[in-house]
Amino acid sequence: MKRLLPFALAAMAACSNQTTPEGMVGYVYHRPLIFGKAYFVKTQRGPTSTGVVWRQFVMNVDVRPKNYTEEFHILSRDNLNVGFEAHARIGIREDAVRQLIDRYGSGETINGDLPEWYVRSVRQPYRTIVRDVVHKYDAYDIQAQTETIGREILTRLQERYADTPVEFETISIGNLAYPPAINAEIQRKLAAEQDLERMERERQIAEEQAQITITTARGRAAAQRIVNETLTPLYVQHEMLEGFRNLSRSSRVTVIAAPTGDEGGSPVVLGLQR
Repeated sequence: MKRLLPFALAAMAACSNQTTPEGMVGYVYHRPLIFGKAYFVKTQRGPTSTGVVWRQFVMNVDVRPKNYTEEFHILSRDNLNVGFEAHARIGIREDAVRQLIDRYGSGETINGDLPEWYVRSVRQPYRTIVRDVVHKYDAYDIQAQTETIGREILTRLQERYADTPVEFETISIGNLAYPPAINAEIQRKLAAEQDLERMERERQIAEEQAQITITTARGRAAAQRIVNETLTPLYVQHEMLEGFRNLSRSSRVTVIAAPTGDEGGSPVVLGLQR
């Protein structure tokens, strides 16, 4: 019995209980004690553990989307040096963790911050595509076209990694840095564009006001034409007599009139007395 005790202790020492935290997927593999090769056993989604098992170990991969930022200093299409940052939000498909480790590397970090799979298989293609897209734009246009640039980069990366465990969710371009002379020119260009927009708005307002004036004048002219066409001498005479008649009915007004002669016509009003 005493002879078996060392073997039992050695066997217990070779057992382990490997854990996988929440938000991670564990790649469980068996590592032989002396002879043979390591081989894949299963994946486990955290939080969980393998339980006490013989020679099984876990490489945990964080599958939650994270931001990966890369700094750039490149020449634009018009050969100006532009600095900026590209921010990529990248996640790992949970059901493809085995494929990730077998093809791209583990989830262990390198230099304390970046996972191995990113450094080995994603970082350089990501940087290359960003450079290719941004280089097609003039320096003045990069700042104004950041959303368009981000969409183009994202589309190309999603196509490249469509059949892989790596999933690009968003791309954004920010923190643009130009030489001082370029910054001043960009500010002048933006100010000129704002002036053009303001002048266009003022032109539209002036055109609308002019149209209102023309419409009003046309209405007045039409009204005056109607009045001129309807004011005949008989109509004016009739309106005058109606006015005298209305005045004569008032108890406070006395109308004094005299005939104009034998030829007829309207009487002449000599005066009004109150």
